[in-house]
Amino acid sequence: MMSFRLFLSAFLALKSVSCFQLPVSAHNQRKEQVTTSLESFSRRQWIASTASLATGFATVLEPVFAEELEMKDFVDPQGLFFLRVPKGFYTLRRTQKGDLPDAKTGKGRRGSSIFTAGNMAKAEVIAVERYPVRVLLEENGIDATGDLSTWNAIGKPEAVANLLVFQREKDNQNQLSKTLYDAKISDDGKELTFRLKTEIDVQKPELLLEQTGVSQLFRITLAKATLNSNDGNLMAIFASALEQDFTNGIDGPALEDTVRSFVATEQRVVA
Repeated sequence: MMSFRLFLSAFLALKSVSCFQLPVSAHNQRKEQVTTSLESFSRRQWIASTASLATGFATVLEPVFAEELEMKDFVDPQGLFFLRVPKGFYTLRRTQKGDLPDAKTGKGRRGSSIFTAGNMAKAEVIAVERYPVRVLLEENGIDATGDLSTWNAIGKPEAVANLLVFQREKDNQNQLSKTLYDAKISDDGKELTFRLKTEIDVQKPELLLEQTGVSQLFRITLAKATLNSNDGNLMAIFASALEQDFTNGIDGPALEDTVRSFVATEQRVVA
């Protein structure tokens, strides 16, 4: 570029001398060379500026990753389980005798629930339930004899998952459409995981459509049921949120972390 500028300056200086004149053919040849050089220089400038602009756009369009919710540990004071929940969630471990499920029937004033946590503003709820495996089967007309130590021995993943959902919601009067999916049993047969999508009863779908752009609402529930306590009881965790919150890139992963972290501790069986 410097050599071109020197050449151009020299050429202009020579033209300014009145006594110096190029022949017409030489003048035209020189003009073509200068024009070609200028065009080449302009192309190089344009390519360089375009590359710079592209780099700028690449910087602006870098993906922004959603922040993860900070989690906190909860260790059950009675030594039944451990889990992590979002730091902003309230936690409630039931301790009153009437609130706790009966050891034989698995029922109490709060059903089979022994722990709840959640975010009331977003209607996000985490619940831990505990009751005898025998109750799950007998109350649904299924033989409860034989090996009940693994989910594989009890039934297929989808069948057992549906049984758990039915047992949990059988007193619920608003039976709306549900879709159960991703039912899996762990390799050791001790843990069953699944997901549930439940339609929410909307009283005024037209108003909801006007306000939010959708006429239906759904709740996504993650569940894990475990037999690792090895005392004849099953322990299950259910973590749920509205679909629009679950899929916002923050709340869903946090609830998934909660379910993954849930561990039922082995209990000493008194003979």
